[in-house]
Amino acid sequence: MNDVSGFSDESLRSIAAQKVNYRFSVKIHIAVFILVNLLLFIINFLFTPEFYWIVFPFFSWLIGVNLHILTYLLYAKGIYPISKRSLIYDVDSFIFVMLLLFITNYMTLPGFYWVLFPTIFWGGLVILHLIIYLRYFSTKIENNEEGKSRKERAIDKELAKMRKRQTNRNNR
Repeated sequence: MNDVSGFSDESLRSIAAQKVNYRFSVKIHIAVFILVNLLLFIINFLFTPEFYWIVFPFFSWLIGVNLHILTYLLYAKGIYPISKRSLIYDVDSFIFVMLLLFITNYMTLPGFYWVLFPTIFWGGLVILHLIIYLRYFSTKIENNEEGKSRKERAIDKELAKMRKRQTNRNNR
């Protein structure tokens, strides 16, 4: 047993192997993304140079590559609270999908800015998600130097009420 971390050497080796496998899968994804899109670019340039359709598969696939990289980075950095991860995924997805939609709008209907509708509505929901996260899930440093979110403080308060009721019942 490793005294420093509280994990056995076997557990640490397993975690390290998992991180190496995740990192390798991200590298493979990036390499395939580059090679396939290079091939698609050559096909586009040779056969239909008047219309650059390559941007659609490129930016669509970029969303997937980006999320794969983000998932690995969140795992490698040890960001486990689901509320924080979901906010990061939400903001990241918004940025990359809006990039694809802006390019699609520009290439298909440059005179009509339909892309503003999803940008405004989805952007509003991303802002709402951020407000909810900051209000209920972000941590605060209290006097006892222990970080607790608003939700955790509410749980502690409710637990104290339940213990008080139990004590009152036992005293009757």
